[in-house]
Amino acid sequence: MASDRLFVPPRIGNSTMTEIIFRQNRRAFSNIRKRRGGIVKVGRHIAINVGGACYGNGKPWAQGGLGIYFGPRSRHNFSEALDEDEPQTSQRAEVNAAIIALDKVKELLDQEKLDTSLVLIISDSRYLVDGITQNIYKWQDNGWRNARRREVANKEAFEELDELVDELEDDYGVFVKFWWVPKEENEDADEMARQAAGFYDSDSDDD
Repeated sequence: MASDRLFVPPRIGNSTMTEIIFRQNRRAFSNIRKRRGGIVKVGRHIAINVGGACYGNGKPWAQGGLGIYFGPRSRHNFSEALDEDEPQTSQRAEVNAAIIALDKVKELLDQEKLDTSLVLIISDSRYLVDGITQNIYKWQDNGWRNARRREVANKEAFEELDELVDELEDDYGVFVKFWWVPKEENEDADEMARQAAGFYDSDSDDD
């Protein structure tokens, strides 16, 4: 059975991100297209791309970074390096990016600067999307142990993300869904994350 948190794209064209998501330069938010009665319209629900990267992933001197992309030149676009006291991995950066994106959504809702009942988090990370839509329920049932009976990596981050998703639904009436897309469809968020992690154009991709 599919998770309620997993986004199923409407049948518009080939259902790719560029066909489903409407973007406009300097518009604060990207919106989700919908099909009604054979007509494709732009709805008020918003989509946010998130990305994570880590320069020197797995090395003692590694530095992670994250990117959150609301749309082309949106004032809400945001990137930063991972805090020094956090695990410096691309996986941690991916989960943190989703957390910060939803924290921003809460802030905008509290300020009455956002009117939506659905937020779509778009990522090219199977780790993030599968983790929060499917694996988290298995982890919870198993006392946060994975298939090898080891403690789940980034447990605290996934717990925080899970609580945020539930809070937005229960307290704000806003549903959160997650959509995995190929890497080439998440370039804007990924590039922001790479820059925050310290990558340069000539660097090889360590994430």
